[in-house]
Amino acid sequence: MPGRMVTLPEVAGGLVCSVGLALAGFALGSPIPDVDRWLLPLVGLIVTVSLIPLAASPYRGGRRTKAEEVRG
Repeated sequence: MPGRMVTLPEVAGGLVCSVGLALAGFALGSPIPDVDRWLLPLVGLIVTVSLIPLAASPYRGGRRTKAEEVRG
């Protein structure tokens, strides 16, 4: 897959996520007291879950599909 096809959606998704999180924190900061007590652990959970595929990739890297085995 060409790098441009991967990079553009990754950058766009990261931008939407970071701006959305900042806006959510700004919007929730005033009406909800001590919002950081539950918002920061939620952000940590999201980051942890998003890193699971990265941690699992070395284990998946050595596998070949049946089509790759047939081609040689």
